[in-house]
Amino acid sequence: MEVSEKQVSYSNLPLAIYLEIAAHLEQVSGITVQIIPENKSNFAYHHSQARGIIIKSIGQLNQDNEKLIESILGYYASLYGGSN
Repeated sequence: MEVSEKQVSYSNLPLAIYLEIAAHLEQVSGITVQIIPENKSNFAYHHSQARGIIIKSIGQLNQDNEKLIESILGYYASLYGGSN
């Protein structure tokens, strides 16, 4: 079975928002999301504790699900700026 991955990151996005994005994306059938932890050794509360997310899809997504994913990512990009 084919697995495809897409990495998404936003500058200075809090971990809580990454978790919110992941929760929305995982509502889409066939999608799992992995949080990429920040690799900085010093904890700083005002910085994100995540570098981004990896969106994994198992099998071929239908066109409606692809549009839904892009819509979710577009919503957060409009709030927090484009992804890197």
